[in-house]
Amino acid sequence: MLKPCLKHAGFALLLILAVLPLWLHERPVASALVMPLDAAMNQRPASMKMGFACEDCQVPSVHGANVIEKRDGSLLATWFGGSREGGRDVVIWGADYSPATQTWTVPRKVIGPDALRDALGRHIKTVGNSVLVRGKGDRLWLYFVSVSVGGWAGSALNAMSSDDDGISWGAPHRLVTSPFFNVSTLNKCTPVYFVDGSYGLPVYHEFIGKFSELLRFDRDGHLLEKIRITHGRRAIQPLLVPLSENRLLALMRDTGSSPGHVLLSKSEDGGRHWSEMRVGSLPNPDSAIAGLRRPDGSLLLVFNDLEAGRNSLALAVSHDEGSSWQVVRHFEQEAGRAEFSYPYLIRSKDGMMHLVYTWNRKRIRHVEFDDRWVDGGGA
Repeated sequence: MLKPCLKHAGFALLLILAVLPLWLHERPVASALVMPLDAAMNQRPASMKMGFACEDCQVPSVHGANVIEKRDGSLLATWFGGSREGGRDVVIWGADYSPATQTWTVPRKVIGPDALRDALGRHIKTVGNSVLVRGKGDRLWLYFVSVSVGGWAGSALNAMSSDDDGISWGAPHRLVTSPFFNVSTLNKCTPVYFVDGSYGLPVYHEFIGKFSELLRFDRDGHLLEKIRITHGRRAIQPLLVPLSENRLLALMRDTGSSPGHVLLSKSEDGGRHWSEMRVGSLPNPDSAIAGLRRPDGSLLLVFNDLEAGRNSLALAVSHDEGSSWQVVRHFEQEAGRAEFSYPYLIRSKDGMMHLVYTWNRKRIRHVEFDDRWVDGGGA
């Protein structure tokens, strides 16, 4: 006869097996993607400007920046920083950029472990990657990683919203993204938007396996479903690029081989199902990537164009939906142990591209450039 504790364990296992199919069930939702709009062509010469989102970042180490355009055309960037990555003093910082004056504000603290602990009522050791998403009614969402025990593989994903474009934020809450202890969901790359107002947040998993996923939220920020993109122990930090109203390309960081390559998968139904992962032609030294689709249909990719190291950061263009690439520019090239990593790229309404990335772990670089510069104009 089973002991009571074994009976309870058996019941819990049956409950998990009963809930799991419901958790993974694919609900019928609209799949048409919002495609890039043609920005008005201007007659100004090719433009590229480099600066820093924080000249004085106020802490020794910064990493994991992202950026979004605000309602008034200015920018908001967030990143994490402290004494070191994973340190207990790490907080998420934010700063605003004015295109008119081409200046950034002094970085301000957005949220850290202490405030998150008080809001959630649980121990928080550190915080990490953040991604800004535009939701219903111009509400701004901040999705960010936290760790309570262990390293990044034990991460949880949190969210909080702002109705004044990041001046103030509501209380954070922890997302339930898995029925198994709700750990190991991390974000890094840009969201995708659907015509019904829902949006997709690409995420990845690092506990036991390493694979890419897609979280889909409704207009109000409620989690609808989680979709697996890859399997195994290799592909993380998926960048999702819309190719048409129903087709998506996933480009992913390679953690599983040396030398590594940018990994690819495609969806023909708005992200509901994905093709088997394949190895692309571009090198990937276990490093993050960024990119987007331009209005003319070409794809841009920012990546470390090396088999090892992160001391060169390049821009590549594809005219065949990612099958082949041509490196057209370099943002950074330096010998030695320099690090230029974790790029994040957006296109603003005026057609300018804005790139932010980690500069030697000491600053956040900001690069502003246009299509003419990409296509060979200017220096």
